[in-house]
Amino acid sequence: MKTTSHSVWIVLFLIMVALIPAQAKDEVRLSSPSKVEPSKNKEREKLFTPWMPFQKLHVKEDEMRAKGQQIIYFEYDSERGQSRAIFLSNLKLNGPVTHYSFSSEDSMQEMLNSQTKGGLQPAFVFRHSSGAYTMLFVTPQDLDAVRKELALLGIGEPKLKK
Repeated sequence: MKTTSHSVWIVLFLIMVALIPAQAKDEVRLSSPSKVEPSKNKEREKLFTPWMPFQKLHVKEDEMRAKGQQIIYFEYDSERGQSRAIFLSNLKLNGPVTHYSFSSEDSMQEMLNSQTKGGLQPAFVFRHSSGAYTMLFVTPQDLDAVRKELALLGIGEPKLKK
């Protein structure tokens, strides 16, 4: 009887160990954020909205969407608590677009996993000098078009690993 209960515990332990890596494989990790080319700063500066509180950026996004313009990139200044964005009129997306700003890497990672599990893909994930992260998510069908526009602005794609 003692040998049987010992064997059961070994089997249970092996099952638990086997399940832990399976859960970790489902998670996406940011291996490197998007690179933003300094050589294109002047071009981007011309396209940015003025700095505004993050909540006003959401209002601005609704206004711009009504005019046929789509948010493509935004920055967040955590010290001032303000954001600014670039909107494009030549980009027509079919699916939802979501964007976020986080002051911690853990919060950013949680949202990255939440959005990818929900079927969206990160168009960019940028880490600002203040340590804040900004991210834009789109559907897989819209990803290539968005990344093409971002590349023209000197904004690279993030590198992810599972």
